[in-house]
Amino acid sequence: MAVTVTKEGDVFRFSGRAFDITKAKNEALEPYGCRVHNYDLVMELIPDDSQRAGFAQQIGNARFMRNQYLNDRIAYYKETRKTLPVDVYKKKYFPKLKEQYSFLTLSDKFALESAIEHVDTAYKNFFEGWAAFPKFASKWKPSGNTYTTKWTGNNIRLEEHDGLPYIKLPKVGLVRFILPKKQTIQTLVPHGTSILSVAVKKKGDRYTASLQLETVVESPVQLNQMSVRDIMAADMGIKLFAIIGGEDWEKEIPNPRWIRIHEKRLRRLQKSLSRKKYDKETHTGSKNWEKAKQKVAAEHRKIANQRKDFQHKLSRRIVDRCSVFCCEDLNIRGMVKNRRLAKEISSASWGQFLTMVKYKMERQGKHFIQVSRWFPSSQTCSRCGFQNTVVKDLVIRSWKCPKCGTYHNRDVNAKNNILAEGIRLLQKNGIIVTV
Repeated sequence: MAVTVTKEGDVFRFSGRAFDITKAKNEALEPYGCRVHNYDLVMELIPDDSQRAGFAQQIGNARFMRNQYLNDRIAYYKETRKTLPVDVYKKKYFPKLKEQYSFLTLSDKFALESAIEHVDTAYKNFFEGWAAFPKFASKWKPSGNTYTTKWTGNNIRLEEHDGLPYIKLPKVGLVRFILPKKQTIQTLVPHGTSILSVAVKKKGDRYTASLQLETVVESPVQLNQMSVRDIMAADMGIKLFAIIGGEDWEKEIPNPRWIRIHEKRLRRLQKSLSRKKYDKETHTGSKNWEKAKQKVAAEHRKIANQRKDFQHKLSRRIVDRCSVFCCEDLNIRGMVKNRRLAKEISSASWGQFLTMVKYKMERQGKHFIQVSRWFPSSQTCSRCGFQNTVVKDLVIRSWKCPKCGTYHNRDVNAKNNILAEGIRLLQKNGIIVTV
């Protein structure tokens, strides 16, 4: 079944189904010069005691459903040497499970379906070599303290009562949330933006709701010509968070090193937590253990919030300044295997930052280019193109080109090479880059 689109004023309405729904919507929007843009909106919830109990029920049932499907799928394969598809499981197993386990009827239908769909996604990632074999969800791990439900019939919506913001969630009701500064409900979910789903997560004693939103934006302008001044490149680092710049300028961005700033206090709080009474068999601790655990969680939350604030502000400055942004396709998963650098790389969180730049560029119809991770940006002389394999060692921070004699700062040279490669890729696509 195809997806069709109708335009009512400045709002697009979709109807129909497709295997790849996003691709189908984009094809339907082509005549309008638009495309769909998906992004997440995370908000902190302020549930009361009854709502906390409701969340515990929804999360527990989703975890049970995930583990049940994973167990049944493994057993089914051992017996038949065939897989157990999600659709078959929903039709044949769901009704029986709800009869056998009455507590499942207290859950939202879509929350249970999403739980088994996540298992199916985990299997696909495993077969494609992206992840390990799917694991059972544990109450004591983050993956076992979340549930996802889908939008249908306006069952998920934002409302305002007595001047306070609330989110309506199936089976839980109206839950108050913290409204960001200088924001209103109307600006959080603007006119023409649709809610696709919401994932509720428990971390420590706090709950967050992550809304997946969909809006229609203009497609990136298909340029035939552009100025090199509108192109920016970045080389990510550890000593410096990044070197960003254009053809004839660069700027050093210091690395805040949030972990180091909080390391002393975090170590003290973790030592205090380790001294408190905790039973590993029952996974329960004393009241003082609970208090110490909350303090450690609060410190980690503070580090994460400071990092996000820094990266959001920097990514916004970059997006406002250029039309094309070039960077390397970093193999972060492989880089963190280096024990000496793993902590610093994780603290820098390059992946999170580049994701911010990417979605902000795409939202404004601009271009985000990633050059190959195998491109020797640090080894190549940006002036003559000679590749010096000796400087592959990260200890070497500056070097002289044996061929043309140019002195290079390692990071600045890498930025210049990434910029040149980005320009080459643009020209390969038929775009003329002028000086």
